[in-house]
Amino acid sequence: MSVTTITGKFSDTIFKIEKVIVMILIIAMFLTLTAGVFFRYYLNSPLFWSDEFAIFTLIWLTFLGGNISIKRQQTAAVTILFDKLNKKSRKVVASVGFLIIILFCLLIVYYSIIWLSSPNIVLQKSNSMQLPMIYPYLSVPIGFFFMSIHLVHLFLLSLKETI
Repeated sequence: MSVTTITGKFSDTIFKIEKVIVMILIIAMFLTLTAGVFFRYYLNSPLFWSDEFAIFTLIWLTFLGGNISIKRQQTAAVTILFDKLNKKSRKVVASVGFLIIILFCLLIVYYSIIWLSSPNIVLQKSNSMQLPMIYPYLSVPIGFFFMSIHLVHLFLLSLKETI
């Protein structure tokens, strides 16, 4: 079994987990915001936590949903110059691009772990729900770590074939 196959299976497994989590988060955000509107305008008793919950859900959706688009290679791109290159040059440019993005993602993971390890992060709580802020903050290292796994697989594929 090749390295590309192993990373592909790992990336596919993470992709399936991300899709399930994203679906759950979208439903939770929709229900929470709907309940917040209903309670505020129909029962005249607003839910103090619904907006904050929706914001935290959106944060997680942003990182995990972005990973899904990277895995599917459906991100926005300007490819005017890339399209003019020959196949060999495209392969080199794509591989170098993936490598730079992988390094950037791992750098973000490294610094976000240092940031989350600081003592003041553990003590922070959200305003309305009094939720430890470590939970929304964890979206950064987890999201970028998952992104780096998808990108490693895409990088290995770019070395094998032209994209």
